[in-house]
Amino acid sequence: MLNLLSLAWATWKLSAKRLGPVGATILTVVVLGGYYFVLREYLQENHPEVEERIDQVI
Repeated sequence: MLNLLSLAWATWKLSAKRLGPVGATILTVVVLGGYYFVLREYLQENHPEVEERIDQVI
């Protein structure tokens, strides 16, 4: 969870000046969505027990 939060903060902070607050928010949602779905596929293939625990938390 902290990893996703730090990724979101870094993405938003780096893109806010160039894209504005709305553009930075949209970019952050896209980056987090891509990161989550790529990570989820990796966990399903290699570590299914971790993926089950994440589903329980979320």
